[in-house]
Amino acid sequence: MAAPVTPFDRAMSFMRSSFDRIKLLELEKKLLSTPQHILRHDISFERDDGKMMKVHGYRVQFNNARGPYKGGIRYHPAADIDEVKALAALMAVKTAVVNIPFGGAKGGIQIDPKILSSAELERLSRAYMKSIADDIGPDIDVPAPDVNTNPQIMAWMRDEYEKIKNVYAPDLITGKPLSYGGSLGRDKATARGGFFILEQLSKLEAINLREARVAIQGFGNAGSEIAMFLHDAGAQIVAVSDSHGGIYSKVGLDPIRIEKYKRKTGSVSGQYCEGSVCDLKRLKMDETEVISNEDLLTCDCDILIPAALDNVITEKNAKSVKAKIILELANGPVSPEADAILEKRGTIVVPDVLANAGGVTVSYFEWVQGRSGDQWTAEKVDRELRRIMLQSFDDVRSEAKRKNLTYREAAFDVAIGRIVEAMRVRGWTT
Repeated sequence: MAAPVTPFDRAMSFMRSSFDRIKLLELEKKLLSTPQHILRHDISFERDDGKMMKVHGYRVQFNNARGPYKGGIRYHPAADIDEVKALAALMAVKTAVVNIPFGGAKGGIQIDPKILSSAELERLSRAYMKSIADDIGPDIDVPAPDVNTNPQIMAWMRDEYEKIKNVYAPDLITGKPLSYGGSLGRDKATARGGFFILEQLSKLEAINLREARVAIQGFGNAGSEIAMFLHDAGAQIVAVSDSHGGIYSKVGLDPIRIEKYKRKTGSVSGQYCEGSVCDLKRLKMDETEVISNEDLLTCDCDILIPAALDNVITEKNAKSVKAKIILELANGPVSPEADAILEKRGTIVVPDVLANAGGVTVSYFEWVQGRSGDQWTAEKVDRELRRIMLQSFDDVRSEAKRKNLTYREAAFDVAIGRIVEAMRVRGWTT
């Protein structure tokens, strides 16, 4: 059997294993292997020089048995239909793992947004919304930010939808600015949810977080925030990286200082290096060394947190991973082949569909607030997020213990069981 080669192949590999374990009917397997709708549009928008630019845009609506489709919109050159399909499928699983009333979807535009001015970005975002406006809505499909999109882009999209439909729709889209219907706590939700699970898992595995050595690949929003949470909890951050590379110190790094220099220089190594030229004397004085992203994955640590790209831990490097626990804040950072190797080695992997579900959970809170007109306090958001994440972790852990499964296998079984039950009671499978 050929190894999975695309993001969708990798996602379906995990899902089909679950189909076999919980003995689904052939029709049920088919329904959970195929998106319900694939929207493809050529998006045209005007550049600042007056010329028109055309890019490919997608929205994949995978399954809505449990509620409206839910999923982010990413702007990235690699956001092709295969990647968007995979992320939509995993979002359907993710919302079911945390048992919130959504299905799964994902959107993407194949473009590097860094080449666009702010005005061009706005025109692109509004043009994309025009292309999908008839296929989304608060009770149909609720988009959100993802890679290279942000609250401002969500605000432009909501405004465009309201103009097109002549409606007031605070519950159309989540991840909005606070001044335009957003929710407190959304910016830190992914990291906060992952931290709650890691905190609980550490207790159950008798790991003292105050003595744990943590490596974080990806110092973007989720990676930097969980670094702060863990630093405050007393953990030792020994390695961090971004797209330019990383730094490692066996005596520990200060994430507050790293974030300061990253904002100033654009790199986590900015405290020590300017481009490829590094201050070796200062590195030696701080007992720090410059490392690659690949080196970080196999460095000496107790907890490894991939918080950037997918498919970074593969059969090629899985045997060299030293961490006892891997918390997947990124989507799909561990390949199916690596997953099998890590299981044999006794490495605990908390899968993305559980570990990074804090973001979609607080998006759900934002949707609820938009529908009701209520405004939750930060304390209520944090309390409800903790409750849902810990209950979800307990559900997955119980399933894993009951059936002798990994956390990933258990998470997929719990989620797919919930989706299938909804399809059955709706009469989709008869």
